[in-house]
This record gives sequence, C-alpha cells and structure tokens, in this order.
Amino acid sequence: MFSCILFDLDGTISDPKQGICGCVQYALRSFGIEEPELDRLEPFIGPPLAESFMKYYNFTAEQAQEAVEKYRERFSVTGKYENVLYPGMGALLHDLKASGATLAIASSKPTVYVEDILVHFGIREYFDIVVGSELDGRRVHKEEVVAEVLSQLAARGESDPDKMVMIGDRSFDVEGAKAIGAHCIAVSYGYAQPGELENAGAEIIVRDVEGLRSVLLGGTQAGNSAQAGSGTQAGNSAQAGSSTATGSNTLSERYRGSAAKTKTKSGQFWSAVGTSALAMFAYYVISLLISSAILTAVSVVYAIGLQELEGSSYNFWLNVASALSTFGAFIICYGIWHKKIRFHSTKEIDKLSIVPMVILAAAIAIGMNGVLTLTELYRFSPTFQRVSEMQFDTPVWLGIISYGILAPLGEEIVFRGVVYGQLRKVLKVPYAVVLSGLAFGLFHGNLVQAVYATVIGCLLALVYEWYGTIAAPMLFHSVANLFVYVMLELLPFGGVFLSVPSCVLFLVLSAGSLFLLWMLQGKAALRQKG
Repeated sequence: MFSCILFDLDGTISDPKQGICGCVQYALRSFGIEEPELDRLEPFIGPPLAESFMKYYNFTAEQAQEAVEKYRERFSVTGKYENVLYPGMGALLHDLKASGATLAIASSKPTVYVEDILVHFGIREYFDIVVGSELDGRRVHKEEVVAEVLSQLAARGESDPDKMVMIGDRSFDVEGAKAIGAHCIAVSYGYAQPGELENAGAEIIVRDVEGLRSVLLGGTQAGNSAQAGSGTQAGNSAQAGSSTATGSNTLSERYRGSAAKTKTKSGQFWSAVGTSALAMFAYYVISLLISSAILTAVSVVYAIGLQELEGSSYNFWLNVASALSTFGAFIICYGIWHKKIRFHSTKEIDKLSIVPMVILAAAIAIGMNGVLTLTELYRFSPTFQRVSEMQFDTPVWLGIISYGILAPLGEEIVFRGVVYGQLRKVLKVPYAVVLSGLAFGLFHGNLVQAVYATVIGCLLALVYEWYGTIAAPMLFHSVANLFVYVMLELLPFGGVFLSVPSCVLFLVLSAGSLFLLWMLQGKAALRQKG
C-alpha cells in the first residue's frame, strides 16, 4: 500500500455539482447570462474558475475575475455545503487512516473552503495535510497544489514520490501527479469528459469507491477490481493501466499481484482479535492501577485500612475510585485508539429514529433486569451481589456521573470503537455484532452481568453500525444505565418493574422499538444511496 495518498476533493471525495454549478449560474446571471441547465456547467467542476469563464463564455481576464468574486459571494455562504459525499467514501478514508497511511487533500478550490467542507462532512480528522488554492489567485493550478503538498510531506520526512499516489477525476489531477513523479489513480465517477482520463495517461481508472478501496487496500482479487468491481475481467477493468504503461513497476502491474502481498484473511482476523484484546486489557489494567492508587491514597489519609471504614463510607470511596479510574482509562484509551474510531458519521441519519433508539435502550435495560431477577440468576453469582451492593450504595450525583456518563464513555470507546470496529473489518455484521457482544459480556467478570452485557453489547454494536458514529452507542448506553439506576433504585415503587407482566411488556416494547429503528435507519441508508 502507498504510504502517502493525495486526494482531489470535487468529483473524487464529494459530488459538488449542485453547489458549484449553482454558484456559476449566480455569477453568470450578474452578467445578464441565464443558464438554466446545470448539466451544461459541469465542465466548471475541477479546473480553475477564471480559466473556465474565459474558455466557455469568452470572458476577458477582468470579467473572469469579477465572475469569480460573484461566484464566491454565494459559494462562501451556501454553495460550499451543497454537495454530497460519495457512498462509502467516509468509511474508506477511515480505513486508510487506520492502516497508517498519510492522507492529504490537493484541491484547486481555495483552502478555506476545502477546510469548511471537510469539517462539514466530519472527515477533516483523516487528513494530515490540506492544500488548496489561495483567494488572492495564487496556487490555482493542480501542479502548484501538488508541489506544495510534496513540500509539506518532505518536511515530515515523506518525500518519496514512488510511495505517493494522486487520486482525482480530471486530467489536471493526472498531470499534477506526473509533475512530481507520483502515481495516479483516476476515478471515472467524477466529471471527466469521455476519453479524458485515458488520454491524460492515468495508470488505473476505477468506476466507484469500492473499486478505489480494492486498489488501495487490496482484497482477494485486488488487481481485477481495478475497474471498481464492475465484474469484468482484469484486462477490461484496468483500463488505462495496461494500455498506457508497460514498465515492470507500473501501478497496474504492481496491483495485479497485490493479493499475494496482502494479509491472508486468517491473518487479518487474528490481527483484529489481537488489537481488540489489547484494548480490553489496557482498559482493565489502567482502571485497576488508577483505582488502586486512589484507594491507597484514601487509606493513607485516614491512616487506617480502607475496609475498617463504615460500610457506606467504604462503598463511597470504592465508587469514587471506580469513577475516576473509568475516566482515566477513557482518556488514555481515547488517546491511543481514537484514529480507529468513527466519531463523525458519513451516513444519513433519520432524526426521528433517535426516539425508538432511546425507548429501546430504556426498555431493554428494564426488561433484561426483570428476566435476570425473575430467574434468580444472581443466586449463582456472589460476585454480582457484592458489586451490585457497592454500585448502588452511593450518592445520587456520584451514581449518575459514574454509571450514566463515565462508564458509557469509557466502555464505548473500547468495546464499540475498537473491538467492534476491528471485528467489523474482517467479519460480516452479524458475526462482528455477536463476538463483540460476547467480549463485552465476559469482560464484566460475573454471570449476571455477563448475560446482561452480552445482550446490551450486541444492541450497542448494531446502533454503532446503523448510525456510523460512536456518539450513538454512547447515548444508548447512557440512557440504559440511567434508566435502571433511577427506576429500580431511586423510585420507591421500582420493584413493580420486575414483575412478570412488566418484564413481558418491556421486552415486547424493546422488540417493537428495535424493528422501528431498523426500518427508519434502513430507509435513510436507501435515500443516501439514491
């Protein structure tokens, strides 16, 4: 895999047609020119704007500059947000970054707008370098932009062009790559004219984001996927590669044999398992060390053994230590693994679906507590009885902070962000959901919590999958914990929720909410694909 990957923005990462063409319409209208068909303005996507105004509307240099200013008048406020991320692009960027590659943006669009767009889509975190043009007219040509990226890479000690690849949708991107001696992958789903990419000498042309993934990250038939998973044979798929370059080190030839260089599926699986186990172990050890340090400090301050304290005081300090150790473990694990975690969703989210998600979290938490109480499973777990007594013998404010806020933050970073995220790369969704749920259950160390956490863990993984952001399972987890804490422990009539009728009611409500959540997010996903 390449160590440095340069991306064009418009037509490569996002589809900017509505925004760019709408702003061109706005600029032309100021000159008394009406152009109602956006399709006719597609050639403006990619090249420097001033040159396009002169080329397609015979503007003078002064008129072109005035048109650019009118264009930016609308684009700076509205147009820059009128675009759509190509399906699968967010996940690809996440996986490329997680693989250790250095990612950069090389765009002819002004840098200030590029930054805004990347932040808007929640993908800014994936890019180490972002270079565009300047508003004063400097660095508008792609060769200049790519040269600046190379300069910044050189400052980082990553200046070998043979390890770089430029990805773009226009001939300008191919030419920019050639100017610094880098490789180039062209995407045909952008706005290139027929034959443009072939004539420019692109080494490989892909038809969609999945094809781009196949070339960059490999697969069982990475070389044959060079035409973006079109289902054609290798000779048809690597369109420009085999016809424009014949040397032994060409990009297309390199990737025809890439399957042999990639990890086996077994190797990928055990690598994911190893990373997951390391994250769980780190979380446990860090929590244990911090908790032990706090309890030792309390013992020193009281000048007695901690267990000699009165029962409530003893439990109070245990809960304080648990809260602080959870927070500390969260901070450290976040610092280590945050690049592997999806914080900004690239999926379309149906805001209405948040309602059944919250209902599901509350209902399944009460329902499962009812099942475990009615089956008296706690009789077989003395450890759970001690843990439960400690957890609920604490001031309300501390219980809310510890179990309603800190525990969801720390556990979701590790078990959904890292464990499920790693398993999801090598397994299909159902298997990754179940295995991550089992890991979450076993981590709790006693029979009752293991059963409860396994069920909740599977639902949390599904929520993470459907929403594409760690914020969703964090919310779900927090609601579940707080609902149990408030309804069962703080309300005097909480015991009524543990009856058979109540248990059945909440489980049925859980099933209905899960189905509704699945339907709403499924429709949102279809709208995004469409």
